[in-house]
Amino acid sequence: MSINNSEIFIFFDDGDTLNDNRIRGRQWQRLVGEYFSPIFGGEPELWGKANVELIKDFGGDDVPKLLYDNRDKSHEKFISWFIKKWINEMFDFVGIERPEKKIYKAIYYNAARFVATRVKAAFPGVIESIKMLYNKGYNLYTASGTESIELKNYLEAIGIDHFFKKLYGPDLINILKVDDAFYRAIFKDLEIKPKQAIFIDDKPYYLNIAEKLGTNVIQACLTGKYSAQFPHIITDMKKISQIIEEVIDDNINNV
Repeated sequence: MSINNSEIFIFFDDGDTLNDNRIRGRQWQRLVGEYFSPIFGGEPELWGKANVELIKDFGGDDVPKLLYDNRDKSHEKFISWFIKKWINEMFDFVGIERPEKKIYKAIYYNAARFVATRVKAAFPGVIESIKMLYNKGYNLYTASGTESIELKNYLEAIGIDHFFKKLYGPDLINILKVDDAFYRAIFKDLEIKPKQAIFIDDKPYYLNIAEKLGTNVIQACLTGKYSAQFPHIITDMKKISQIIEEVIDDNINNV
């Protein structure tokens, strides 16, 4: 028996799936300087370099090291800790006196919004394909390690935020995107079965976790960073609708 599109839940990772982190990183470096320099002083280029140094802690071929090292924390505790780290290291790198701690959170979120609403790094075909999937009646979501408010800003900047029913970042379920608890919490929140879900991500680490839970996965091979390791891959976002239909035919309708 064929399943209706309205019963399919599609989850997109953001970085290197919807948006190209190579382009976004360069834009972040410029825009963060444009935000901080007029308000706090210091050269814009230095603020950009400070951010580059900071995000090195998010490196790693699998789950980002900074997240993995804090995997036992709730997202709420993690983000509180990270904001302090982010502000302190940014200001110290530039050589500007640290602000009062009571305004750390406001500085962090104001800066993130300033940057994210101006970044345009979508892969070719993303905007058109998301609109097509929406018009076909699929339920569209994100499943990202980035907070929902920042995801909204990124997707709003390219005009597709309103096509998504919910932007799952770790803040919505208070669980870091590190292991299967992240995916289980999403299933529980939506009250769906894993076989109804299709997760699209670039990292094999996350796809393996999702697949072991009984979900359907598509690997986004858009940057060349990871080799194709799954039966269903996407190398051109203009073809994502076609790949999704293949997954449904292979893994859902025929089960």
